[in-house]
Amino acid sequence: MLTPFGIEVRKLRLDRGLRLMDMANALGRTASFVSAVETGKKPLPNGLAQEIARCLELSEAETKQLQRAADRTRNEVVVGDLSADDREFVAAFARSVHALPKSVRQQLKKRVFKSVERSSPFVQYKRGFLVPPASTKSIWDLADEFRSAFVTDDEVAFPIMDVLEFRMPSLCPEFVLRIGSMEEMGPEEGRVFAGSDAIELREDVAERAWNGCGRDRFPACHELGHFLMHRTAGLARAKEIPIQPIYCDSEWQADTFAGGLLMSRRHLDELAGENDAAKRCKMTYSAARVMWRKYERKGLIF
Repeated sequence: MLTPFGIEVRKLRLDRGLRLMDMANALGRTASFVSAVETGKKPLPNGLAQEIARCLELSEAETKQLQRAADRTRNEVVVGDLSADDREFVAAFARSVHALPKSVRQQLKKRVFKSVERSSPFVQYKRGFLVPPASTKSIWDLADEFRSAFVTDDEVAFPIMDVLEFRMPSLCPEFVLRIGSMEEMGPEEGRVFAGSDAIELREDVAERAWNGCGRDRFPACHELGHFLMHRTAGLARAKEIPIQPIYCDSEWQADTFAGGLLMSRRHLDELAGENDAAKRCKMTYSAARVMWRKYERKGLIF
């Protein structure tokens, strides 16, 4: 959840068109640190408000407002509209979380987070969650609808990171792109927080995706698919279900969305083939080949 300080810093950063990594470089910190401070995952270090004020060359009024936000954040723990019993539980948990065995913390995280571990686009290394069925066409329709909300029809390479970090928050202020460190996320490249307006990407994945790496642009789009389709769905582990059609698998749906977003049906007539698609859509060749063959099977490429 964004803290008063996080809200103020995020507004200042976005107003200046700064990415998380830009702010981090200016401060001599990591993008995951800046993200964690913005979203309240890290305690607010002493002197950070002054560092940011110098970094952004804030006016005296802006600096005072940022400092007031910092003071409010240090004196505030937000628990929303929880009942008195739940507030007592949250407080007790917060006091003792570091004393819990690592195995217990990992199990709790699995309950809270819907996580994704990947190493190659479209390759199913594990089954996802059981979700309501969705056809390939309906998912591609969703991808094209989302694309139309943010870019013009003539833009072939979808600017996924710019959309996640700047354009979505401008339309939906509650949305947050979080950047997690490699230490805390481990093999997870990205994850969606069930019931929240947040997507988290691992720091190295986010940086390479910003630099146009097709291998890392795919998981960013994959997590967006989860965010749009699954964050409010009732989820059940697929392994607990004896029979699971592929179109009810959350991972398959997110992959299908990512492929349709990166290589839109509307641009097929402009693409000369798999290699051209990979280059112009900023995808890996393997992902472009899979999508090209999918479109061929659907009769969209002749």
